[in-house]
Amino acid sequence: MNAHFSSHKNKTNREYIYAPRFGRLQTLIPHKTCWRCQTFLIDPPFLFTAGCLIAFVARRLLVSRKPNPFGPSAWVAVGYALFFWASVTWFSFNAPDWMLNYFVPAEMVPMKALHAVFGLGLVLAALSGHTITAVLLQRRQNIAAGLTLLSGLIVWGGLWVLTIDRYMVVGTYAEFVAGTASPLQESSITSAMNIVGGLQALGAAIPLVFLWRAGQRLKAR
Repeated sequence: MNAHFSSHKNKTNREYIYAPRFGRLQTLIPHKTCWRCQTFLIDPPFLFTAGCLIAFVARRLLVSRKPNPFGPSAWVAVGYALFFWASVTWFSFNAPDWMLNYFVPAEMVPMKALHAVFGLGLVLAALSGHTITAVLLQRRQNIAAGLTLLSGLIVWGGLWVLTIDRYMVVGTYAEFVAGTASPLQESSITSAMNIVGGLQALGAAIPLVFLWRAGQRLKAR
């Protein structure tokens, strides 16, 4: 059933959109955006996709190691997953309800244990994406390898789109239910998100460049 929407402005001149499907007021997404939303739900498929991409970048190295799908690129996938996990630790304990997508109150969840399991899940996701893609590339099944990467992108993007209303506001579970959570761009975590997003991009770019150059040197021999 398609929801009907209506909008209005409050005293602070902030425009809201009312969505009956959610039963509360939703802030319209402003033009200013953050680097990338990061929560427990969307990060595993993101790391799966990252693992696939790492395998593609290290394609020459992987083909030369056939049939072994592991090696430097697999370690990069694992290392990046752990780096990514460490980089979002601050959010797990300073915006736990947001990290949980407001599905359950954070006080009902053992956050330390959850964050530890989350880290393991990220490692498994990244290594799975890398290994599946690596094996397919070694077997010269390039279309299947590309579809594996695409599947990760679809799951990651699909989850992001389907739950975007939960990502774009920051507050406690009670504030989210009441519709009083702050817009993401005006929240206290915005600066941290942009800093962490930059570090994550840099942490991915450096090893990818090294893998690509190693593959180029291998070709030149």
